[in-house]
Amino acid sequence: MSRKKLSRRQFLQMGAATVGATFLAGCVTTAGTGGQAPQAEAPKEEMAKTEAATEEAGEVAAAPAGAAADIRFASFDWFAMVPGQKWDQYHQEEAIPSFKEEHPNVNILWEPHGDGWEDKVLTQMAAGTAPDIMSTWPPVINTWAEKAQLLDLQPLVDRDLPDADQIFFESSWEQMRDPFTQIRMGMITGVDVTSVYYNKTAFEEAGVPLPTADWTVDQYTEAAVALTQKDSNGQVTRWGGQLRPDFVLGYFYYVEAFGGMVRDDDTQMTCLLGEPAAQEALEWIRQGMWDLNCFGQNNQINATGIPNTWTGVLPAGIVAFAERSADQFFDLAASMEAGTWDINHVPKGPQDQACMGAPDCWAVYKGVVDRGNQEAVWEYVKWMAAGDYYQENIATKAGRIPGLLSAAEKWPSILRTLEPKLEQVQLEVVIDQLKTGEARGPQLFRYQRVAEELIVPAMEQIFVEGVAPVNTLQEVALKVTEAQKEALARAGG
Repeated sequence: MSRKKLSRRQFLQMGAATVGATFLAGCVTTAGTGGQAPQAEAPKEEMAKTEAATEEAGEVAAAPAGAAADIRFASFDWFAMVPGQKWDQYHQEEAIPSFKEEHPNVNILWEPHGDGWEDKVLTQMAAGTAPDIMSTWPPVINTWAEKAQLLDLQPLVDRDLPDADQIFFESSWEQMRDPFTQIRMGMITGVDVTSVYYNKTAFEEAGVPLPTADWTVDQYTEAAVALTQKDSNGQVTRWGGQLRPDFVLGYFYYVEAFGGMVRDDDTQMTCLLGEPAAQEALEWIRQGMWDLNCFGQNNQINATGIPNTWTGVLPAGIVAFAERSADQFFDLAASMEAGTWDINHVPKGPQDQACMGAPDCWAVYKGVVDRGNQEAVWEYVKWMAAGDYYQENIATKAGRIPGLLSAAEKWPSILRTLEPKLEQVQLEVVIDQLKTGEARGPQLFRYQRVAEELIVPAMEQIFVEGVAPVNTLQEVALKVTEAQKEALARAGG
């Protein structure tokens, strides 16, 4: 089977047709067996069963105390960004053997997530054949939680990790609690953050001050205007900057920066994009993209012919700065001369400074209770999430930001050891973004697909096509709120 990389960025960028499809869920449901406390031993009737698997590596039967326990672990082959590293190879040759040194009676069975994994797993859950542990991220994990398919990890956390609130990044840890089922639906693998990547040489040549931690949106626009270059025909040859090219993980954070909200916090169903603060933020974006054109429009960037616009526009000189995830470092180190580029915070708005800080995570299928391997599963998840060895290897082997604070502190030095060209890059900016709360989770609607069916077309008309004013969203917001209520009624809420 072919393997296709589907990052969180790509997943959320696809729009209503794909993004919302996995988030659409029914009304609030009880977590069922997912909320049961850990069992000391398997039921007698389960102890009599032999271990069996379906063709898709189905349920693992309960085993007597002391006997071998099988754990199915589904994850991504492509997760490692470090050149030459393969995530599945690391697990099978290093991580799993290391865990087995402490737990010789536990067998970890690696299962790569294939294409369409998010829907496939949900189908397996309904059939009772889902893996025990699954790598995922919001909003996919929220769907699984609302479908009452996940084990509530909070009782286990309370028992074994009483200091959990202090050892993980606060924002990431909060995102692991589902607001509707009120369960601890996952544990943090690592965290992704949006920062501003910029060409230092371009700034210096244009006489523009280098970015600072507290630069403002006005200064952001001024810098972009000064850095934009045109040819003799007036055609732009380099845009000053590019905002993060998606609505949920890019534009909507500026709504918060201007003091607004995408939707209400309590019900997550009332759309607030028509309110003054949200309108001001989105108009600032529209003006920068269309009136000033100092921020490259998505279609303009795509039309440059750069094979990979996510990693390629800065080295190619298509933009002087760009908002991107923490997945650029090795690519930029390989394509740009050391000392010619750096990273910084996103700009401050009138009221706040906000950007994406979304976690990758592990979820546990509630079926582990009946399978009798819940304790073994938890030991492995706890070992990965709260253990120094594995969390440091999130940085060393994958190049990603660990979710464990103690390991994340070492991330800058680890990356510089892996790639000495990063010595002059301010990697500590990313850690600061997480610690200060600048990097945070996205504002998702309760029925995200329903919301996006209305919001995405309007956003495309405003920002992609440039044919509609921002105040179009005032009427759209009312429709979104009504559609959310209708969705809740259909779900029986």
